Amino acid sequence: MVIKHERGFLYSLMKTPSSRIYPTDIRQLAFSAASLCVWATTLLAFPTMTTAADADVVRLRFREVDTLFANPGQGWMSRERRPQGEPRFPCSVVYIRFNWADIEPQPGQYNWNVIDEVIAAWKSRGATVAMRVETCNAHSAGYYASPKWLFDAGCRGFEYLVGGDDPARGGKRIPRIEPDYSDPLYLEKHGVFLKAIGERYDGSPDVAFLDIGSYGIWGEWHTKHPAPVAVRKQIVDLYLRAFVKTPLVFISADVDVMGYALAHGAGLRRDDIGSPSNENWIGSKRTAAIADMADTWKRAPIVFEWYGDYDYLKSRGWSFDAAVDFMLKNHVTLINDNVGRVPREAMPQLERLARLAGARIVLRELTHEKTVKRGDSLKLQMVWENVGVGKLYRPYVLRISLLNGQGRPAFVADAKADPRQWLPGEHNCAESLPLPATLPVGEYTVAVALVIPTGQFPPFRLAMDAPEKDGRYEVSKVKVE
Repeated sequence: MVIKHERGFLYSLMKTPSSRIYPTDIRQLAFSAASLCVWATTLLAFPTMTTAADADVVRLRFREVDTLFANPGQGWMSRERRPQGEPRFPCSVVYIRFNWADIEPQPGQYNWNVIDEVIAAWKSRGATVAMRVETCNAHSAGYYASPKWLFDAGCRGFEYLVGGDDPARGGKRIPRIEPDYSDPLYLEKHGVFLKAIGERYDGSPDVAFLDIGSYGIWGEWHTKHPAPVAVRKQIVDLYLRAFVKTPLVFISADVDVMGYALAHGAGLRRDDIGSPSNENWIGSKRTAAIADMADTWKRAPIVFEWYGDYDYLKSRGWSFDAAVDFMLKNHVTLINDNVGRVPREAMPQLERLARLAGARIVLRELTHEKTVKRGDSLKLQMVWENVGVGKLYRPYVLRISLLNGQGRPAFVADAKADPRQWLPGEHNCAESLPLPATLPVGEYTVAVALVIPTGQFPPFRLAMDAPEKDGRYEVSKVKVE
């Protein structure tokens, strides 16, 4: 008989605090309840087995659930330096920006609390921190974003005046100073600064990624005082030397340098989603010379940020729906939560974006023999599907366990399949797992999980209707003789 699980989502929802039940969960609960009423009809939709050989085989199919949850390094990003109640959606990354002057107020004296306090505040929520260094900030409270001591030492700079009524243009309209990025003193001192940050945070499990910032207003790589391309590449090199383990992403405003950053492994970031400038993206004349830009998402994260909040987009006559579709079409991994208040009628679109960003993995089908002998191999035929728009970048493995009657692993093996290769769509996996001759006889629960062997990050949550505990999803039963 073909079995289709219908209990999994109800099981997980009963264990979820009410404060974490999102609107999509309520819809899914209603759907699951209705499904129970048509159980017999559902079974008739699948073929039954009639031969003796088929009677010895278990075939199961699983349904995707609609639940919103946080998976490491993807989905929704909070901008709150400290948790303020529940975030809009479950999030695994908190995004911060800071001025160079705030971290290094005096040469060689570092105020790491600016970063460490955010890490500590979110650690209990399971969230990591992503960050950007700004050396020119049109929202800074005062004249300096780069340290005053840098200019006192002789670094050249350009005074500028922006801001005022348009929040997307800057903060209070006051004079500020931007460093001359081609000044050797800037390159030297900022290189020392980035080296210090790398020595402290590169490879840290508390840091999700770093923007390649440090150039232009807000570190977005646009300025009225451009440095030569060779100098801009030199700034990219400062990051590449300081961060060899932690992912880097490059802001797409500078097409002259973007290809260089991407060729050295950086991901992509765009900070003006919702504006008509979205047309200047993959496939446009502006980016035509950048090799393999369209395939960047297959090897590195894609990060997006709204041009302004929802009301701002509407005030400019820009389409919110088009912005959501643009992000999904371009394989978004992470979205910065700067969209502000969103009306009820637009929330389904926003939830859709949060749900599909990054990878979203479902076990669709599982086939195996009902009985296997000790010392023989347990053969599993699986169909997995990535229903998200992105992929896994971290070294997750597919771990298969046999759980004893107490729910403890009696046998554990990692599959040959590499989940990082699971681009959006279905993937067939055949695994043959040799069982120890000493494995006790009895009935076992087959469980699957996506884990990082070092345990550096939590298991990846699967969007499927099966009971879950400690990241393991219980999907079948097998008898060992």
